[in-house]
Amino acid sequence: MTNAPADVNERVTEEWKSETTPGERVRTVMKRTYEPQSVAAIAERALTSATTARKHLGILTEDGYAEAVTPPDKRGTWYRRAPRSVVLERAQQILDSVDVETLSARVTELRETVREFEEQTGAESPRAAAIAETDLDSETMTEWQTTRRNLKLARAALALADATDVVGDDAGSDGRGDPAGVIG
Repeated sequence: MTNAPADVNERVTEEWKSETTPGERVRTVMKRTYEPQSVAAIAERALTSATTARKHLGILTEDGYAEAVTPPDKRGTWYRRAPRSVVLERAQQILDSVDVETLSARVTELRETVREFEEQTGAESPRAAAIAETDLDSETMTEWQTTRRNLKLARAALALADATDVVGDDAGSDGRGDPAGVIG
């Protein structure tokens, strides 16, 4: 008779633990960690020790995937997913689903829509419109916020495509691996 766990969740947990490394599990946990969490909480979710989690969190932080924070009402270092890693991931998802020409056209459309909201309200942003107490219903306000967010992500995707082309062509490098003119 085998010692297989009786509960489906236990079996899935054991399978995940046996088929992945602690570093992979910590990264998987951090992929869904947007609010700061303690090392102990992350370690528990990643099925590893706090020491091992801390080691891998340090690596993820150095790589820009996670960020260390100290919430004002907490002790010690806590971690969350770095916002820029989320932006890069979403930008790559956009590039994986849309070609650059289509994306460029979409950026133009989004920019025009944002401009229309600004002209309609006389405000430069949804926040400024709310402060000015403009006559916008919540649905329109949400649409404006979403359009601005989508525009920013689409621009990030275009910038990522351009930067990837430059790196791919090995242009912009001084031969030492540093971007020419950017770093000392």
